[in-house]
Amino acid sequence: MSCIVITGSTKGVGRGLANEFAKLGHNVVITSRRQADIASVTEEMNNKSKGRIIGQVCDISDKNQLEALWDLAKTEFNTVDYWINNAGYASGQSKVHEVPESLIHSMIDTNSLGTLFGSQVAITGFRKQGSGNLYNMLGGSFDGKRITPGMGVYSSTKASINIMTKYLVSENKNTNITIGTISPGVLITDNWLNEQKRLSAEEWKKSKPMVNMICDHVETATPWIVEQILLNKKSGKRIAWLTTWKIISRVFQTKILGRKRDLFSRYGI
Repeated sequence: MSCIVITGSTKGVGRGLANEFAKLGHNVVITSRRQADIASVTEEMNNKSKGRIIGQVCDISDKNQLEALWDLAKTEFNTVDYWINNAGYASGQSKVHEVPESLIHSMIDTNSLGTLFGSQVAITGFRKQGSGNLYNMLGGSFDGKRITPGMGVYSSTKASINIMTKYLVSENKNTNITIGTISPGVLITDNWLNEQKRLSAEEWKKSKPMVNMICDHVETATPWIVEQILLNKKSGKRIAWLTTWKIISRVFQTKILGRKRDLFSRYGI
């Protein structure tokens, strides 16, 4: 079985990916900034998974901590087969000039710097061991084709990841390293719910119908994403859950066929 390192993996999409890899019997190294989260999640996952789950506290904006994460995975499992730069932070309720400085640092330090440093560590390690698979997490509007109000800083960080990953693909095309990106779609995570709470009742009422069409629960998307990661052998591939055609299909089913989705009753919103 493979060894998979996933940053930011005690909650949200990262945990969803870790769960799916572990169910298939793979060994998984998870990370968080909080030791308590590492302890509780590794215990829970090891009780129900076929693979072995270990974790380490890691601030991904600190390259030394990422190098220590690689060393842990390599020591425990002899090889690192997949490295997924998942950890990220999103805040999307303000225009660019209104975003507080602290939030700007959080998004750039985590999304841009963290993914860059994680990619450096992974590529260096993969070159030494002779092979490996690197995936970087994208987000909405990463290509600039669609402007989402309030998401300017976040989308800018994801755009930087997209460009940086293209360079990595080019620089490693004559190696046994596969490099790709993941677009998980709009998944309902703790961070997403925290952002939703900032909406007024009127704003939520207005946005809810469309959000119901495009959102998914984490456990809906992650099995397919993991399957695609394990199947892929081509560098440069973007594994995208929420495609344009899927959105069109959902709009058609909702507005024409009357098949409405209700994703938020479980959260009481």
